Amino acid sequence: MEKDQETIDKLILEAREKFAPDKRTLVFDVRAQLNGQKLTLAGEIHDAEVKSQLMHFLDARIEHEIVENLEVLPQSVLGDKTIGLVTVSVANLRSTPTDVAELVSQALLGTPLKVLKKSGGWYYVQTPDHYLGWINNGFIQIDEDRYEAWAKQPKIIVTTEYGFTYQSKERNSQVVSDVVIGSLLSLAEDSGTHYRVEYPDGRKAYLAKENAEPYDRWIAGAKDTPETVVSTAKRFLGVPYLWGGTSAKGFDCSGYTKTVFFLSGVLLPRDASQQVLIGEPVDIGSELENLKVGDLLFFGSKGAGEKRERATHVGIHIGDKKFIHASGDVRINSLNPADADYSEYRHKTFLRAKRFIGASENVGIRRLSELPYYRGHEL
Repeated sequence: MEKDQETIDKLILEAREKFAPDKRTLVFDVRAQLNGQKLTLAGEIHDAEVKSQLMHFLDARIEHEIVENLEVLPQSVLGDKTIGLVTVSVANLRSTPTDVAELVSQALLGTPLKVLKKSGGWYYVQTPDHYLGWINNGFIQIDEDRYEAWAKQPKIIVTTEYGFTYQSKERNSQVVSDVVIGSLLSLAEDSGTHYRVEYPDGRKAYLAKENAEPYDRWIAGAKDTPETVVSTAKRFLGVPYLWGGTSAKGFDCSGYTKTVFFLSGVLLPRDASQQVLIGEPVDIGSELENLKVGDLLFFGSKGAGEKRERATHVGIHIGDKKFIHASGDVRINSLNPADADYSEYRHKTFLRAKRFIGASENVGIRRLSELPYYRGHEL
């Protein structure tokens, strides 16, 4: 019996690696218990498609009767409360439903989130880049009717690194909240020097036009050219490093590259180890001579034997073997030993480069102009 259970456990592991290889983006918490000729499955699984894949996989490999007690997410108890909107400038996503848990990522004001389950005052959500995490219920508005209405309204996007909205056009009026670059608000009225805006939770405020732009106009002009990517990247020089950070208040390395490319119209995956899996591979040359401005440079530990390569850090090449990245703060370093800003450590741990600017469309790159993203559909 132990051997049979061991075989089943190996099959479940194989299925997990096949159908839900990245636990940061797919839920596959499946427990299998063999009792005689019955195999009982319990736990949670991301959606009906992953469940179907698992059942077909097991049916083709075992002869036992399968008793399936899997909960397919979203949880049924959520009812129609399965779409939410971030209501604060920067919402923290944590590894477990508690304020002291690891910060795994962040989501900006106006970001639509899939809601998968609830625990106490926390929701387990998925961001548009597919990342999973727990969000405090004070940071999210979950109301299908309000969401449907908000999704249909025109939007503005905040274009200043950091700012505030106010109750009136006067700068000395009461602050409504802070905002960061990339935040989304619905546009209620063009009010001369200001936009009158509405938050996902219904709050109203004024935002100076110099700090924002209508989303449709912004996305039409968002270009991922070498010049715009480097210009955007340099806007954040000196911003402090924050593990899990993806906003102008603080970045980790991949949160920084993700934000820079987002502001250039490209939606990258969340982590360096995910970003390295997409884009076009670059033949860097013996002296890095084939690198182009805007290429992502990946660092970490090289693979050897059964040990896999691990990309743990990422930066943006800005030319002449220099790169900009979040490490301590957002800074520029070089891979050229002759430069004053040379980083021997990064040189030794350099793994590879990937190209996103000008890359073909079949290498995993998602462009905001081609996605419904903030417009309320197909989250």
